[in-house]
This record gives sequence, structure tokens and C-alpha cells, in this order.
Amino acid sequence: MSDEPTACESESLAASLRAYLAETGFAFTRVTAAEATPAITRAVAEWAKASGWKCWEEASMRYIDPPRPVGMGCRITWWPPRSAYLDLRLLREDGPPIAVEIDSEDIGTAVDKLRDEALRGRPALWIRWHGAARAELPAGVARLRLPTRATRSPIRYSLAAVSDTAAITCGETVSLEAREDALVRDRERIAEEKRAAALRSSYPPVIRC
Repeated sequence: MSDEPTACESESLAASLRAYLAETGFAFTRVTAAEATPAITRAVAEWAKASGWKCWEEASMRYIDPPRPVGMGCRITWWPPRSAYLDLRLLREDGPPIAVEIDSEDIGTAVDKLRDEALRGRPALWIRWHGAARAELPAGVARLRLPTRATRSPIRYSLAAVSDTAAITCGETVSLEAREDALVRDRERIAEEKRAAALRSSYPPVIRC
């Protein structure tokens, strides 16, 4: 993993993506939410291809902190989830992979996933394409906002051609101390999961009568 801070690279990558979308005239008119996200995903994938990178959709990732039970009684869930997926992971030969999440709302797990990827030293991009962007950005994460207009009944979304002034915001630089702490916690979780797997494999087989 690189020892360089990720915040500046995340921001410069967001600016590069914005410039590509502006140059290619990316836009859409009166599409559903189910159509808008794939359209943006394809545009990001094309940017990656033009940059000479490989693109992996629905790429698996793991949170740094181990799951903990949340709730009480019969309504107990585990957080963070045991498994998660990034919308896109962009693989480069000359640098760490880039984590990308694409959302129309602040609600969801995108911030947590991108935070952990940034703590691992990987650039993290969050593309927000509708509504106000209120979520506070973790260190190392850059957000590119693509403001859309929506119609009512039925709801359809339109995005004017992206300009080179589309808003980019960025969290603080990931400190070396935060990186080191994340590495320790990551190793501890991996070791704990290996121990748990070893215990499960040592159980005698279940004999059913």
C-alpha cells in the first residue's frame, strides 16, 4: 500500500472524471432512477477505459471493523455487514485501485465503504447525482455532484451536459496515524476470522438420525 495521502489524489481523479464527462457531453433526459445510475456507471467505466484502466463492477470489499450485534431482543442485526460491494473498482497498473460509489441519496453505506477504502490508501470517489449532498465526507473521499432535475408523476430525471464547474468536495487528508490504526484493526479482523474458520472446521460432522 502506498504511503502517500489519498485525499489529493481522490480530488484530482474527481476533477479528471468531471473533465471527461464535460468533454464527452455526458447528459440524459427523462430517465427513471433505474436508468440513471447505470448510465452514469457506463460513463465512469468509459472514463476508466480511456485512462487505460480495468473496471470491475459490483466489486467485493470488506469493512475494517468486525461486525457487532446491534439492537435487542429478536431484532438484532450485525453492523457493519459481513460482506459488501463497491459499485465500481478501477484497477490501475501504476497505482492502487480506485473505489467508486454512485448514489442518488446520502442514505446508505457508501460513506462507510469509501471511508474504509481510503483508510487502506486507495482513492475513493463518491458520485452523487440527485438531491442535496449533506453527508459529511470522511478523510480521503472526494465527491462529484451531478445535479439533476426531476419531474413528477411519473418521476423522471434529467441531467444537463456536465460542465467543468460541477461541484467537487473532498474530505481531509488521511493521517498516517489513522492509516496505521486502520491497518492494525484490519489485521486483527482477518486473524479473528481465520481463527473462527478454523474452529468451525474442527467441529465433528452432524449425524442425522
